[in-house]
Amino acid sequence: MGEVVEEFAAPMIERENRQRVITVKSTLGAGVALGDIVAEVQRLIDDYPLPDGVDLEVGGTVEDQGDAFSDLLTLFALIVILVYIVMATQFESLKYPFIIMFTIPFAFTGVFLALWMTSTPLSLIALIGAIMLVGIVTKNGIVMVDYMNLLIERGSEVFDAVIAGGKSRLRPVLMTSFTTVLGMLPLALGTGSGSETWQPMGIAVIGGLTFSTILTLFIVPVLYSILVNRSMRKAREKAARAEQRLETNNR
Repeated sequence: MGEVVEEFAAPMIERENRQRVITVKSTLGAGVALGDIVAEVQRLIDDYPLPDGVDLEVGGTVEDQGDAFSDLLTLFALIVILVYIVMATQFESLKYPFIIMFTIPFAFTGVFLALWMTSTPLSLIALIGAIMLVGIVTKNGIVMVDYMNLLIERGSEVFDAVIAGGKSRLRPVLMTSFTTVLGMLPLALGTGSGSETWQPMGIAVIGGLTFSTILTLFIVPVLYSILVNRSMRKAREKAARAEQRLETNNR
Protein backbone atom coordinates (compact mmCIF):
# COMPACT_ATOMS: atom_id res chain seq x y z
CA MET A 1 0.00 0.00 0.00
CA GLY A 2 1.21 3.51 -0.74
CA GLU A 3 0.55 6.67 1.24
CA VAL A 4 0.23 10.00 -0.57
CA VAL A 5 1.82 12.95 1.24
CA GLU A 6 1.62 16.48 -0.15
CA GLU A 7 4.67 18.68 0.32
CA PHE A 8 5.94 21.93 -1.14
CA ALA A 9 9.06 21.97 -3.32
CA ALA A 10 10.90 24.41 -5.49
CA PRO A 11 9.19 24.84 -8.88
CA MET A 12 11.00 22.91 -11.58
CA ILE A 13 9.95 21.93 -15.10
CA GLU A 14 11.47 18.77 -16.60
CA ARG A 15 11.37 18.07 -20.30
CA GLU A 16 12.11 15.02 -22.42
CA ASN A 17 11.94 15.16 -26.22
CA ARG A 18 10.61 18.72 -25.86
CA GLN A 19 7.67 17.50 -23.77
CA ARG A 20 7.01 18.24 -20.13
CA VAL A 21 7.34 15.18 -17.92
CA ILE A 22 6.69 14.36 -14.27
CA THR A 23 8.62 11.42 -12.82
CA VAL A 24 7.21 9.21 -10.06
CA LYS A 25 9.87 6.96 -8.52
CA SER A 26 9.50 3.90 -6.31
CA THR A 27 11.71 1.23 -4.75
CA LEU A 28 10.89 -2.47 -4.58
CA GLY A 29 10.73 -4.19 -1.23
CA ALA A 30 12.66 -7.31 -0.33
CA GLY A 31 11.57 -10.48 -2.10
CA VAL A 32 9.40 -8.66 -4.65
CA ALA A 33 9.85 -9.52 -8.32
CA LEU A 34 10.10 -6.62 -10.73
CA GLY A 35 8.01 -8.39 -13.36
CA ASP A 36 5.06 -8.84 -10.98
CA ILE A 37 5.10 -5.18 -9.99
CA VAL A 38 5.36 -4.02 -13.60
CA ALA A 39 2.37 -6.16 -14.60
CA GLU A 40 0.29 -4.74 -11.74
CA VAL A 41 1.33 -1.15 -12.45
CA GLN A 42 0.60 -1.59 -16.16
CA ARG A 43 -2.85 -2.94 -15.33
CA LEU A 44 -3.58 0.10 -13.18
CA ILE A 45 -2.30 2.46 -15.87
CA ASP A 46 -4.46 0.83 -18.55
CA ASP A 47 -7.60 1.31 -16.41
CA TYR A 48 -6.77 4.86 -15.31
CA PRO A 49 -8.73 7.65 -17.06
CA LEU A 50 -6.35 10.24 -18.50
CA PRO A 51 -7.10 13.78 -19.64
CA ASP A 52 -6.29 14.81 -23.18
CA GLY A 53 -2.61 15.35 -23.88
CA VAL A 54 -1.40 13.25 -20.91
CA ASP A 55 0.31 9.87 -21.27
CA LEU A 56 1.59 7.42 -18.67
CA GLU A 57 4.65 5.24 -19.35
CA VAL A 58 6.69 2.81 -17.26
CA GLY A 59 10.43 3.42 -17.52
CA GLY A 60 13.58 3.37 -15.46
CA THR A 61 14.81 -0.08 -14.48
CA VAL A 62 12.05 -1.75 -16.48
CA GLU A 63 13.16 -0.06 -19.69
CA ASP A 64 16.81 -0.84 -19.02
CA GLN A 65 15.97 -4.48 -18.31
CA GLY A 66 14.04 -4.78 -21.56
CA ASP A 67 16.98 -3.39 -23.53
CA ALA A 68 19.37 -5.75 -21.71
CA PHE A 69 17.16 -8.78 -22.46
CA SER A 70 17.06 -7.81 -26.13
CA ASP A 71 20.84 -7.49 -26.26
CA LEU A 72 21.28 -10.86 -24.56
CA LEU A 73 18.98 -12.58 -27.05
CA THR A 74 21.02 -11.12 -29.90
CA LEU A 75 24.21 -12.25 -28.18
CA PHE A 76 22.79 -15.75 -27.71
CA ALA A 77 21.92 -16.02 -31.41
CA LEU A 78 25.43 -14.93 -32.39
CA ILE A 79 27.01 -17.42 -29.97
CA VAL A 80 24.95 -20.31 -31.33
CA ILE A 81 25.84 -19.40 -34.94
CA LEU A 82 29.56 -19.05 -34.18
CA VAL A 83 29.70 -22.29 -32.20
CA TYR A 84 27.91 -24.12 -35.02
CA ILE A 85 30.32 -22.72 -37.62
CA VAL A 86 33.37 -23.71 -35.56
CA MET A 87 32.10 -27.27 -35.02
CA ALA A 88 31.07 -27.63 -38.66
CA THR A 89 34.60 -26.63 -39.66
CA GLN A 90 36.22 -29.07 -37.25
CA PHE A 91 33.97 -32.03 -38.07
CA GLU A 92 33.76 -31.11 -41.77
CA SER A 93 30.08 -31.95 -41.58
CA LEU A 94 26.77 -30.19 -40.89
CA LYS A 95 24.97 -33.06 -39.19
CA TYR A 96 27.39 -33.62 -36.29
CA PRO A 97 27.11 -30.01 -34.98
CA PHE A 98 23.33 -30.35 -35.26
CA ILE A 99 23.42 -33.50 -33.11
CA ILE A 100 25.56 -31.79 -30.49
CA MET A 101 23.60 -28.53 -30.36
CA PHE A 102 20.26 -30.34 -30.19
CA THR A 103 20.77 -30.56 -26.42
CA ILE A 104 20.86 -26.76 -25.93
CA PRO A 105 17.04 -26.36 -25.75
CA PHE A 106 16.95 -29.00 -23.02
CA ALA A 107 19.54 -27.01 -21.08
CA PHE A 108 17.25 -23.99 -21.14
CA THR A 109 14.38 -26.21 -20.03
CA GLY A 110 16.48 -27.18 -17.01
CA VAL A 111 17.21 -23.49 -16.32
CA PHE A 112 13.52 -22.58 -16.24
CA LEU A 113 12.66 -25.63 -14.12
CA ALA A 114 15.38 -24.80 -11.59
CA LEU A 115 14.26 -21.17 -11.34
CA TRP A 116 10.64 -22.25 -10.96
CA MET A 117 11.40 -24.87 -8.28
CA THR A 118 13.41 -22.35 -6.23
CA SER A 119 10.90 -19.52 -6.79
CA THR A 120 13.66 -17.41 -8.32
CA PRO A 121 12.56 -14.77 -10.85
CA LEU A 122 14.11 -14.74 -14.31
CA SER A 123 16.67 -11.95 -14.18
CA LEU A 124 19.52 -10.62 -16.26
CA ILE A 125 22.05 -12.57 -14.17
CA ALA A 126 20.10 -15.81 -14.69
CA LEU A 127 20.11 -15.26 -18.45
CA ILE A 128 23.88 -14.72 -18.41
CA GLY A 129 24.22 -18.09 -16.65
CA ALA A 130 21.97 -19.69 -19.27
CA ILE A 131 24.14 -18.32 -22.09
CA MET A 132 27.20 -19.77 -20.35
CA LEU A 133 25.63 -23.20 -20.75
CA VAL A 134 25.97 -23.09 -24.54
CA GLY A 135 29.69 -23.82 -24.36
CA ILE A 136 29.46 -26.25 -21.43
CA VAL A 137 26.64 -28.33 -22.92
CA THR A 138 28.19 -28.58 -26.38
CA LYS A 139 31.47 -29.73 -24.84
CA ASN A 140 29.80 -32.88 -23.50
CA GLY A 141 28.31 -33.66 -26.90
CA ILE A 142 31.64 -33.09 -28.67
CA VAL A 143 33.35 -35.62 -26.37
CA MET A 144 30.82 -38.32 -27.26
CA VAL A 145 30.44 -37.64 -30.99
CA ASP A 146 34.18 -37.38 -31.60
CA TYR A 147 34.83 -40.76 -30.00
CA MET A 148 31.97 -42.40 -31.91
CA ASN A 149 33.40 -41.07 -35.17
CA LEU A 150 36.79 -42.51 -34.23
CA LEU A 151 35.28 -45.96 -33.62
CA ILE A 152 33.45 -45.90 -36.96
CA GLU A 153 36.66 -44.92 -38.75
CA ARG A 154 38.31 -47.96 -37.15
CA GLY A 155 35.67 -50.23 -38.70
CA SER A 156 33.00 -50.51 -36.01
CA GLU A 157 29.33 -50.65 -36.87
CA VAL A 158 27.19 -47.64 -35.95
CA PHE A 159 25.29 -49.43 -33.20
CA ASP A 160 28.46 -50.84 -31.66
CA ALA A 161 30.18 -47.43 -31.88
CA VAL A 162 27.25 -45.75 -30.12
CA ILE A 163 27.20 -48.30 -27.29
CA ALA A 164 30.97 -48.26 -26.83
CA GLY A 165 31.14 -44.47 -27.08
CA GLY A 166 28.42 -44.03 -24.50
CA LYS A 167 30.12 -46.38 -22.06
CA SER A 168 33.60 -44.95 -22.60
CA ARG A 169 32.62 -41.28 -22.40
CA LEU A 170 30.15 -41.62 -19.53
CA ARG A 171 32.78 -40.94 -16.88
CA PRO A 172 34.36 -37.84 -18.54
CA VAL A 173 30.94 -36.29 -19.17
CA LEU A 174 29.77 -36.87 -15.61
CA MET A 175 33.06 -35.67 -14.12
CA THR A 176 33.06 -32.39 -16.05
CA SER A 177 29.40 -31.79 -15.23
CA PHE A 178 29.78 -32.61 -11.53
CA THR A 179 32.80 -30.32 -11.14
CA THR A 180 30.89 -27.43 -12.70
CA VAL A 181 27.82 -28.10 -10.57
CA LEU A 182 29.87 -28.32 -7.37
CA GLY A 183 31.72 -25.15 -8.32
CA MET A 184 28.42 -23.29 -8.74
CA LEU A 185 26.85 -24.74 -5.58
CA PRO A 186 28.15 -22.05 -3.17
CA LEU A 187 26.89 -19.40 -5.58
CA ALA A 188 23.45 -21.03 -5.76
CA LEU A 189 23.16 -21.39 -1.98
CA GLY A 190 23.52 -17.62 -1.66
CA THR A 191 25.54 -17.43 1.54
CA GLY A 192 27.25 -14.17 2.38
CA SER A 193 26.63 -10.49 1.88
CA GLY A 194 25.41 -9.51 -1.57
CA SER A 195 25.07 -13.12 -2.71
CA GLU A 196 21.43 -12.63 -3.74
CA THR A 197 22.65 -10.74 -6.80
CA TRP A 198 24.57 -13.69 -8.27
CA GLN A 199 22.44 -16.51 -6.83
CA PRO A 200 20.19 -16.79 -9.93
CA MET A 201 23.27 -17.50 -12.07
CA GLY A 202 24.29 -20.44 -9.89
CA ILE A 203 20.75 -21.84 -9.88
CA ALA A 204 20.45 -21.45 -13.66
CA VAL A 205 23.77 -23.15 -14.41
CA ILE A 206 23.15 -26.04 -12.01
CA GLY A 207 19.62 -26.69 -13.25
CA GLY A 208 20.45 -26.40 -16.93
CA LEU A 209 23.64 -28.45 -16.76
CA THR A 210 22.09 -31.24 -14.69
CA PHE A 211 19.06 -31.56 -16.95
CA SER A 212 21.06 -31.38 -20.18
CA THR A 213 23.72 -33.84 -19.00
CA ILE A 214 21.13 -36.50 -18.23
CA LEU A 215 19.45 -36.04 -21.61
CA THR A 216 22.76 -35.79 -23.48
CA LEU A 217 23.61 -39.36 -22.49
CA PHE A 218 20.43 -40.54 -24.24
CA ILE A 219 19.59 -38.02 -26.96
CA VAL A 220 23.03 -37.66 -28.55
CA PRO A 221 23.52 -41.43 -29.13
CA VAL A 222 19.99 -41.82 -30.48
CA LEU A 223 20.30 -38.89 -32.91
CA TYR A 224 23.78 -40.00 -33.90
CA SER A 225 22.65 -43.52 -34.76
CA ILE A 226 19.62 -42.26 -36.72
CA LEU A 227 21.45 -39.65 -38.80
CA VAL A 228 24.62 -41.66 -39.39
CA ASN A 229 22.68 -44.78 -40.37
CA ARG A 230 20.63 -42.71 -42.79
CA SER A 231 23.75 -41.14 -44.28
CA MET A 232 25.46 -44.51 -44.66
CA ARG A 233 22.35 -46.04 -46.24
CA LYS A 234 22.15 -43.20 -48.77
CA ALA A 235 25.85 -43.58 -49.52
CA ARG A 236 25.42 -47.33 -50.15
CA GLU A 237 22.40 -46.72 -52.40
CA LYS A 238 24.32 -44.08 -54.34
CA ALA A 239 27.28 -46.43 -54.74
CA ALA A 240 24.95 -49.24 -55.88
CA ARG A 241 23.34 -47.00 -58.50
CA ALA A 242 26.75 -45.86 -59.72
CA GLU A 243 27.86 -49.49 -60.02
CA GLN A 244 24.73 -50.39 -61.97
CA ARG A 245 25.28 -47.50 -64.37
CA LEU A 246 28.90 -48.60 -64.82
CA GLU A 247 27.81 -52.17 -65.61
CA THR A 248 25.21 -50.89 -68.06
CA ASN A 249 27.78 -48.74 -69.86
CA ASN A 250 30.22 -51.66 -70.09
CA ARG A 251 27.58 -53.77 -71.76
